Parts: sequence; structure tokens; C-alpha cells
Amino acid sequence: MKQDYFFTDSQIQQIRDGALAILSEIGVKFGKQEYIDALNEKGFHSDGNFVRVEKQDALKKIESQKGSSRPPVMPLVTYISSYSHTYEDVDGGFSQITNQSNVSMGHFAGNVAAFYPALIPSCPGHPVDCHPNLQFLSHTVNSFIWCEDYNPMEPVSLSSAAYHFELCEIMGKSITNIPVYVASPLSVGGEGLEIAMTFPKKLEKIHVCSMPSLGANTPLNIVAAYAQTIAETVGGAVLIEALTGISTTYSTNIFPFDFYDISMPFGTPEKILLEWANMEVAGRVGGGRYMGPWSGDIHTNAPRCGIQACMEKAILASAAAMMGAKHFYCSGTLGMDELFSPVQLLLDLEMLTQIQRIIDGLPYDNFEGDLIEEIRDGINNGYVMSDRTLNNINNYCSMPGLLTRKSFGEYMEKPFPLELEKARAKAKKIMLMPPIWKLDDGLEREVLRIYEKAVASHA
Repeated sequence: MKQDYFFTDSQIQQIRDGALAILSEIGVKFGKQEYIDALNEKGFHSDGNFVRVEKQDALKKIESQKGSSRPPVMPLVTYISSYSHTYEDVDGGFSQITNQSNVSMGHFAGNVAAFYPALIPSCPGHPVDCHPNLQFLSHTVNSFIWCEDYNPMEPVSLSSAAYHFELCEIMGKSITNIPVYVASPLSVGGEGLEIAMTFPKKLEKIHVCSMPSLGANTPLNIVAAYAQTIAETVGGAVLIEALTGISTTYSTNIFPFDFYDISMPFGTPEKILLEWANMEVAGRVGGGRYMGPWSGDIHTNAPRCGIQACMEKAILASAAAMMGAKHFYCSGTLGMDELFSPVQLLLDLEMLTQIQRIIDGLPYDNFEGDLIEEIRDGINNGYVMSDRTLNNINNYCSMPGLLTRKSFGEYMEKPFPLELEKARAKAKKIMLMPPIWKLDDGLEREVLRIYEKAVASHA
């Protein structure tokens, strides 16, 4: 970047004015007439399926958010996606995720976290061998049982939401904040809205967000695209708060679009540049300032563990970490969100370990002791086996993990396993280990009882 900000003050003003104009002249679309009627009764005005939002109401919501500050200094942490429906096996095959394999992978992820403290474990992906409306509930059940301190995802299906809320409540992790997604351009609806309308007493906050693709469902212009995405999320936030009586927040997101492969490409330079621009607009459009990223997605569209996946993830994670990000999402994920690889998870964690080492830096401390005496001893006996070296080696030299640091000559003399072979072997070893942690038997019975009620209700 040429300056601290992507956008000039006049461009930020143009984005805000554009969003306010869209809301007051076009509005936000609702699919259900009953919601439009209810909003009209509350003093809003509609034109067909579109409900308009007055500038002062939208501006109040915009100015209520001025961007969040950077998180406190902390080690990097990373998470596993629940959206995958397929596993890349350790030896390279593909298999759909079943309840049994989801449990096995939760066991694996829980054990991996013991070796890599940066990982916040959960069961990777969701089973597809159960009722479609129970797939993410099943993921949540399995994650509670096999992954210590699991932070549950929100309910995504109206028909199973009651069981999802009950499950999280008995685990002491009540869901009080859910997202509602706007379909770009400017269309509010979907399961999230229905859950909010059905269970308002369960909720304290609703977060309105969208995932517009630049040029596909927004204008192919950065300023115009941000005007639209702010309009749809701010408008959605104002109107959903009026409908439900629940406090709302909103976010600002734009994603890249590949016009050649007709896809939303993750793992690209444009993806991380837009992530940073998203955060700048979110802070500055409300009158605040850009505080830098607090998180980063390490997605890739690569369909297999390998060079593309490692290259894209390393670029994204390194760039985000150097800008101050501490939370990284989708470790082990391939094919954007569709595929989970246990081998890629280990490679991603090794990568984050190396990045953490750069962030930690070297110990630039003062010398303590008799320097001349130590130099003389080193001349006579060498430094490798000195007390200082043996006591401090880990502060100055990180462990190699899955990567090799041996010489080319050693490899030519006797080839040794390289990173993918090491990762596969380590994944297999961890899979064979007994679980390091598992939920208390009494709580597990309660969790399974709730899930069995949900299954019976969908029979």
C-alpha cells in the first residue's frame, strides 16, 4: 500500500452517501409479505417487495459502529471449518463425511491440539449421512463430545434450531448471537431470519452480513460495490431490529470473483486485499479509523494437499500476521470450504508455528557473565556444549517439525522422508492414539439424548 489507508476521505464519503441513497431510494427486498406489512405498520415505506430506510435511520446504525480495536497481543490461534462435506484421506483418496468419520476426525483434531496449542479443535466438516437439517447439529454434538472447550456454531436450520439452542444451553455455552445473511444484491431472507423471528427470546444480538462477489452481484467498481454492501447490511440491520426488537450489528464484506472459471477464488492476493479493505471501510465509514485486521482466512481453492494449497495459505497467513492478525480460520480446509484434509491441517499448523516464531522474534537481551572468560572457554572447548548454549538453544533456534534442514549431500547419500511423507506418517500416528480428551459420560448422555430427540422429530 502507498499509504496507511486504501481509500481517500472523499471516497469514504462517496461510499457512505451512496449507501444512504440506495436505502432511501431503492430499499431492501424481503421475500415475505408479512414482514413487509409489519414494517409498514412500524412506519417504514415499501415499493413492491422493497422496504426503504430513511437516511437518518441508516446513518444512526452506521455511526454506531466505528470499527473494533486490535486484539491484545497473544499467540496465534486457528480454527477448523464446519462447512466441509468431504475428506481427503491421508493417502490421497476422497470420501464423503459420515457421522462415524466425523467422530474419528474430531478425535484426531482433539489430539492434534495437544501437539499444536494454536489449534482450537472441532470436528472437521459435517456428516452428510443424516437428515439435511441435522447435519450441522450432528457436527455440534460430535464436537462437544470430542473437542475440549469447543465453541459452538450457531443453528442454521429452523427445524432443528430448538434442539441446537437446548444442546448449547446444557453445555453452558448458550447461543445468544446469530448471523442473518443478506443475498446480494439487497435481498433479506433465509433460515437465519426465520430462526431470529421464531426464537427472539433466545437472542441478545443479530449480526447482519453478506457475501457479495465483486462484479458478479455488485457493480465492478470498488466504491460502488462497498456502497451496495453497506446498504444491504445496514438496511437489513435496521429493518430486522425493527421486526424482532433485538439489537443488531452489521459487517462490510466484498469477495473477489473469477470471470474465467466462474468461481469465488479464495487464497488469492485479491482476497486478502479485500479483507483489509473491508475492515477499513467498516471502521472509517462510521467515523472511526482503520485499526488493522484481527483475523485472516487461510482458504484455498486447491482440491488437494500440495504446492498450491501450501503456497496460497502461507502467503495469506504471513501477510495477515504481519499486519497484526491473530485469528486464522479454515486450517486444513481445501476446495474453498468443501474439503478437509488431516495432512493439510498438520502442514497449516507447522506454517503458523513458523509465523509465530517470526512474530516472537529473537531475544535481544543484555549479556550477563564474564564475556572474556566465556570467549576463552569457547576457543578452547567450543560453544556447542556450553551451559549457555544448552540452556538457551530453544530461544534462538526453532525446532524443524515437518520440514527438513539437513543438507543436500545427506539426502543424496541417503534419501530421507520429506514434508508430505512426514505429515502423512504423523497424521496416521495421531489417529491411532487414544483420545487425549473426551466429554464426561453424564454430559455425553445428555448431549446424545437431545440429538436423538432431534432425529425422531425428522423421521
